[in-house]
Amino acid sequence: MPVQHEIRKTKTEETHENVSTIFNSVFSVQLATSPEVINEVFEVRYQVYCIDRPFEDSSCFADKREHDAYDPRSVHALIRHRLTGDSVAAVRLVMAGDHPEKSDFPMEHHCVPQMNQNAQNAMAEAPREKIAEISRMAVSREFRRRLNEYTSVSGISDSAYYSDSENGKRAMPYISLGLFAAILQMSVKHGITHWMAVMEPAQVRLLKRFGVEFDHVGPVLEYHGRRRPAFTEAASLIEGIRKRRPDVWALITDSGRYLPAQPNAAHKINELEVA
Repeated sequence: MPVQHEIRKTKTEETHENVSTIFNSVFSVQLATSPEVINEVFEVRYQVYCIDRPFEDSSCFADKREHDAYDPRSVHALIRHRLTGDSVAAVRLVMAGDHPEKSDFPMEHHCVPQMNQNAQNAMAEAPREKIAEISRMAVSREFRRRLNEYTSVSGISDSAYYSDSENGKRAMPYISLGLFAAILQMSVKHGITHWMAVMEPAQVRLLKRFGVEFDHVGPVLEYHGRRRPAFTEAASLIEGIRKRRPDVWALITDSGRYLPAQPNAAHKINELEVA
């Protein structure tokens, strides 16, 4: 029995040590800093939000690029499959823009009033120009499908095209962490200190399993499906990951290369309410 216990422990430790290695061997993070890459982001979003899970009307996007009124004051990023260069996931940060007090966030009016008073107070106290909403976090089902196919109509083997399919499947659960790495990079670049988001309950649980815990998580509500609103101080979330899962911290921060700015002491969130 002691020997078996030691083997299990070693496997767990190896898994934790390899989180960054597994992700980075299959995928890369790319910030969308050119019109061409931003168009790729919109194409991924069209595939996910108009085709895979049609929350949006595809007929509204003749160019097959899903976009909305919040995009002009947003920054965007992609997760790429290294071997093929395919865009497999996308995310954006919606910021307050040039007129913070006059600009809303996508989830603000519907979701924030349903969070408890402590969460609402924390949002009200944070400098609005330092808040960003994590939005349009999209992972392509097409890429998942390709990893599981072995033939194609063209006769070219998908298992050859995606010759790292085994590693790709192993890395799939880490795509959400890769998106968080992109979110952190964009936040550091733009001086963001607080994040809000609305996520599927399953996504909240998945992130928590990886040590990613928001300071405030609200109740399940109906918002394009069942969702949970969340708000957090970026620095406290990242520090919590470092304590709980240093392996995940290393992936998200690129081993400490990207760390969020500390908010002013007056805006520090003191009372944690992690779901």
